Amino acid sequence: MAAVNVVPHTHWDREWYLPFQRFRLQLVGLVDRLLDLMEADERWRFTLDGQLATVDDYLEIRPEGEERIRRLVEDRRLAIGPWQVLMDEFFVSGETIVRNLELGLRRGDELGGAMRVGYLPDMFGHVAQMPQILRLAGIDNAVVWRGVPAAIQSHTFTWEAPDGSSVRAEFLPQGYFNAAALLDVPGGCTRALQALEQSVREFYGDEPVLAMCGTDHMEPVAELSDAVEESGAAELMTLSDYMAGIDGAAAGPRWRGELRSGAHANLLMGTTSARIDLKAAMARAERALTRYAEPFQALYGRDWPERFLELAWRRLIESSAHDSICGCSADEVSAQVLVRCAEAEQIADGLTQKAAAEVARNAPRGSVVVLNPSPERRVGLVEVAVAVPEEWDEVALELPDGARVGTQEIDRAKQLVHTAEVRGGDVTGWLSRRLHGRELFRRRLNGLTLEDRRLTLNVDDEDDSLWLDVAELRREVETATQVSADEPWEVRIVARARRTLAAQVPAPPLGWSAMRAVQGAGAIKSPLAARPNHLDNGLLRVAMADDGALELNDLRGIGRLVDGGDAGDSYNYAPPEPDHVIDAPESVRVELVAEGPVRGELRTTSSYLWQDTPVEVTTSAELRAGEPFCRIRVSFDNPCSDHRLRFHIPLRERATTSAAEGQFAVVERGLDAEGGYGEVPLPTFPAYGFVDAGGMAVLLDHVMEYELVDEGRELALTLLRSIGLISRSAHAYREDPAGPELPIPAAQCRGPWSVGFGLLPHRGAWHEAGVPAQLERYRHPFLTVQGIGEEGDLRKESGPELRSQGVVLSALRRRNGRLVARVACEHVAAVDAAFGHEALDLHPWEIRSVELNG
Repeated sequence: MAAVNVVPHTHWDREWYLPFQRFRLQLVGLVDRLLDLMEADERWRFTLDGQLATVDDYLEIRPEGEERIRRLVEDRRLAIGPWQVLMDEFFVSGETIVRNLELGLRRGDELGGAMRVGYLPDMFGHVAQMPQILRLAGIDNAVVWRGVPAAIQSHTFTWEAPDGSSVRAEFLPQGYFNAAALLDVPGGCTRALQALEQSVREFYGDEPVLAMCGTDHMEPVAELSDAVEESGAAELMTLSDYMAGIDGAAAGPRWRGELRSGAHANLLMGTTSARIDLKAAMARAERALTRYAEPFQALYGRDWPERFLELAWRRLIESSAHDSICGCSADEVSAQVLVRCAEAEQIADGLTQKAAAEVARNAPRGSVVVLNPSPERRVGLVEVAVAVPEEWDEVALELPDGARVGTQEIDRAKQLVHTAEVRGGDVTGWLSRRLHGRELFRRRLNGLTLEDRRLTLNVDDEDDSLWLDVAELRREVETATQVSADEPWEVRIVARARRTLAAQVPAPPLGWSAMRAVQGAGAIKSPLAARPNHLDNGLLRVAMADDGALELNDLRGIGRLVDGGDAGDSYNYAPPEPDHVIDAPESVRVELVAEGPVRGELRTTSSYLWQDTPVEVTTSAELRAGEPFCRIRVSFDNPCSDHRLRFHIPLRERATTSAAEGQFAVVERGLDAEGGYGEVPLPTFPAYGFVDAGGMAVLLDHVMEYELVDEGRELALTLLRSIGLISRSAHAYREDPAGPELPIPAAQCRGPWSVGFGLLPHRGAWHEAGVPAQLERYRHPFLTVQGIGEEGDLRKESGPELRSQGVVLSALRRRNGRLVARVACEHVAAVDAAFGHEALDLHPWEIRSVELNG
């Protein structure tokens, strides 16, 4: 028997078919026994799952165990890290992956040293830029299982990122559990090792075989060290030691890009469309943190809120675990993921508002401040409620340079908020019971008038003066009303005249601009024309046919909804036999719901029979002045179980490939997917930012599943997949069970459902059409706040500007008091760029962190 390197380990799902705290009860017992075993037997080596969350979850219950763990780590007998959590790579942003690794390495080093191994044992495929992410963290290797293509027939290969950086990848041909039953085989450990060695010899040649002795939640077996020693041809070691030992071996074949093959193991591609609500919650929180809270706090906040941001990031990273964010977990787990993402988003929103409040102090009272989260000057839509005298027929927004921007009136607030008849002697009590400080009927009290047994309380959305003597006002009311204590008084609450206006306004990069309402008209770039079923802004023409289909310029038939059954589970889609597909509505109603020079909206209400149940689906198409894309939202109340709904988009040109924006890269995929292990290789792929094919780009709010169908003539976007089991043992599209056959009724996603995205028809390739720039515009709306400063001129202020084509901003924050940005060149060619005063010559697909002045 050739040499076998035995790596004892456990694979610990932080939460899966049980919620986190239930699993932690098992974890604490496992680590207790592991530490006792390793301290009693010097021969023992153990790899603790590659994620620091396992250690932190244990130490939260057993803080006294920290020194025991640190000693074993420092002695290189216990390997921990490098990740904080073993995430799913496709369902979170590239920035979240980087922060996960940063946190894990930092925490691992605090406990004696994190394992410098890119351990990725059970993710459902791997993103193209993972080699570069690992390299930037000082890790030159990876350990992978799922997703490795059939072209790889050795245990080691060179894995290359799109930018050309590479790592040495160790492939686990039989998974991370190939030696889990080492002591259970009749004939003893030696026979089991011989059988294992023979089964994988074709992958290892003459090199030592890696035996991963462990599996999900498996505890160490005390007899293992004796059994391995008696075999005479095996050695216990950590995964870190094994990787160091093969450092000089042949690197094997080379593979460039993502790993999404089912040739050697189930890829479980259906998790992209399982529990889409989890993916949406994650994306909202990620954007709130990385594109609003951190940049605005870094540039305009008083003090860097380190602890709040760390708490928010921990909530996100905890939720990114590959079973958790995938939606292939118990309903209790999914509920916890939603709560954690909501907590992260709440922290981010609060920090954003605090930074915006600091900016508002620099703008005169009565003005509106617009904040731009993008690192380039942009024009974007805002809807603002401004005080406007009744007699003004036209209203414009005046900018700091004196230019005027035209507006579209959306709404006028009702001025009479409330009226009541109250006996004079009771008026003061009536007011006192309803007044909370200055808050009255959800508005702010700014003054009052008294005349002819009428009390008029003047309110507004903001304090008209920062200070108001409410007690003095009460005394004034009491004095006036006691004169006619037994007579009826009319009490009126009257709001200041305000109109909600929409406008396309400019704002400086990562900066702000103050503006105010003035009487008269202003210019509107690419104003919108509207007819009953037609919108046109000069850049894009949108129409809705009588059957509910959309037309964008010359492209017709967009938006056919196809609903069919799903007899699969949270891991894989499978159609029932027979399948009953519904792809046409029973009736359609088309209406124009908003029109004006700034924005317009068409809406269809379509009636369907899904599973013999009537369902109304509304599809809205919004077009804005100056935008070359249409904003789509599909909404309905889902009454059905076990079904899949897809939105079909005919393409201008037949596509043989698609381009999908993901984690710091845009990857190209064909019409087929590679299989071979026993899973039907459906070409349903994830796209995080956008997917582009055949002259149509779909701009996404969050990761979604897509497929090129009808031989590349249409793109199908999955809006909803309702399933009721974690795993189905008898699965038409997968031979092996992927998990326990446990019910997850909440994964049916019954009830209100709404999915939004943008459609951008274009000519040429995605990078020639500027799709990333339009995604930036689609995903990152301006923020508005009321100015609260002293009277004075309108002002604006710019943050650092990113001057480039094809370079995207991933993060802007403060580290050690310095302003630090991370950017990625998402372009097929090298780019000469600059950020602030820093020149950036970036090669294609390069990720770079840069320190900025300020």
